[in-house]
Amino acid sequence: MSAMTGAPLYRALNVLVHSLFTIYQWLVAWRKQGGVFVGAGHEFDDVEAIRCLEKEIAVQNKIPKHLTVLLGQEEPSYPDLANIVLWSISHRIRFLSFYDYQGVLWKHQHKLEAAISEKIPHKDSVIWHNRRSLPCQENGNGLQKRLKPLAENGKVHVTIHLRIISPQNGRQSIVRLAQDLCQDAQAGEWTIESLDQKLRAEFEFPDPDLGLSCGNFLSLLHYPPWQIRVTEFLSIKTHHRIKYRQFLEQLSIFASCEQRLGR
Repeated sequence: MSAMTGAPLYRALNVLVHSLFTIYQWLVAWRKQGGVFVGAGHEFDDVEAIRCLEKEIAVQNKIPKHLTVLLGQEEPSYPDLANIVLWSISHRIRFLSFYDYQGVLWKHQHKLEAAISEKIPHKDSVIWHNRRSLPCQENGNGLQKRLKPLAENGKVHVTIHLRIISPQNGRQSIVRLAQDLCQDAQAGEWTIESLDQKLRAEFEFPDPDLGLSCGNFLSLLHYPPWQIRVTEFLSIKTHHRIKYRQFLEQLSIFASCEQRLGR
């Protein structure tokens, strides 16, 4: 075969392979969003898949302590975010944060609160960390806990710490911390212990173990870099109409991965 006829053939094959792979990616994403190819028994298949995933997660016994969800450039879907809160509580994830690059969720936090209250009967199950006016106390780890009852009729409710992050308030946190440190240095009160206490009080949450990035491509979109040194990032197409099975799939992937932490 001559070079003249071979080059167009190779280009045609390359286009064909890329087209088939694109179609495959689209079919996989469509299936995850609720598309059906398996006939009338697909609901039963989903139930069985959920059971298997729950068993796998239970066997691995590895749940993220802090889950952070990056909304990307999507508009927030408040009912779907409320579902993520509910599922996180059911799997005993203690800390959950939503990173909204556009700042919409930060401005309309009351809409998320309303959506959560419709799905979660006990208001004390969610401890918000964006309400500066609520009374708080600091425990031994420097974490500010809102003073809310955790038991009712002898039954202790599972709680989750929730906060909304945006690029704006992340920078403001650094500015506040820098101002406090400068004032302490001028007064001669600066110590390593005071620095550690201020850092813990300002950022409150532990570093996220698992990050779910929404969108067609993985982008951190100026997520505070000092908090994600050991974060395992996974991608999901969108948080809109996210299914419980999709949520479990991400937990299962995280549970099976080995984090060497620099070793």
